[in-house]
Amino acid sequence: MKLALLLNRNAGILRGRDPDRVAEELSDVFRARGHRVVPEVHSGRDMAPAIARICREKPCDAVVVGGGDGTVSAAAAKAAESGLALGVLPLGTMNLFARSLRVPLGMKAAAEALAAGSLGTVDIGEVNGRLFIHHVTLGLHPHLIKTREGLSYRSAWGKVFANIQSWWIVVGQPPRLDARIRIAGRDIERRTVAILVSNNPLGEGHLPYADDLSQGQLGLYLPKSHRWHDLIRLTASVALGEIARNPLLESWYDKEFEIILPERLVQASVDGEIISLETPLRCRVRKGGLRVLLPAPST
Repeated sequence: MKLALLLNRNAGILRGRDPDRVAEELSDVFRARGHRVVPEVHSGRDMAPAIARICREKPCDAVVVGGGDGTVSAAAAKAAESGLALGVLPLGTMNLFARSLRVPLGMKAAAEALAAGSLGTVDIGEVNGRLFIHHVTLGLHPHLIKTREGLSYRSAWGKVFANIQSWWIVVGQPPRLDARIRIAGRDIERRTVAILVSNNPLGEGHLPYADDLSQGQLGLYLPKSHRWHDLIRLTASVALGEIARNPLLESWYDKEFEIILPERLVQASVDGEIISLETPLRCRVRKGGLRVLLPAPST
């Protein structure tokens, strides 16, 4: 298979290493399995244009992207529209999409698993025409990200601590969302502090990511309480993977639904990127909409 290998030189896992040398080492892993590889290394700022170019020109059968969830999300959207297959090398902090695909989290182990793997398809989510691989969030989470952006940090652990600090600030004065959700032929009205839409239902017993990206459904999750102590409990329990039976969380599952809000525009996090979306939000899943390199099963 002919592969384009794109690495984000600003990925935290590459700090202190020569990114160009790493790209060649990873390319050699794929070459050892008979693949033809053309590696490229770009800054975080230049990754999106490079991915767009590869997906537009299609000089390869698949594009393998090394970066965090934001980089992977941008690549997935372009790959889905172009029909190219996407391989994921997890070089970020959370690597939630890679976890859903069961890609090993070690950089070399991930390359070895993908090099020996196979092509497949997974679902991808869509909100108002914008594609996403993991989530769309309203309310608390976008507020947290914007608050965190006002803080300084230089490392992955610094980002973790900035998240904690931002969360304490946000839960003290949580936002309010007056939402009407049109799902499965009925309208549900809720006042809530947050809305989470996930690409397939979130799994249990681990970080919040889907165990199976081929169920053809979106997950929809709303906190039941706005009290700060409940929100802290909810955050901790969701981080530990208590989803389906969480007493502080309402959940629904369907292939499409609509979120109606009184505001004309709403701030949303789409796979971690803050954007403005026009309301209503029309959410749907594209069943099998993304071709991917699936890792070889671990032995």
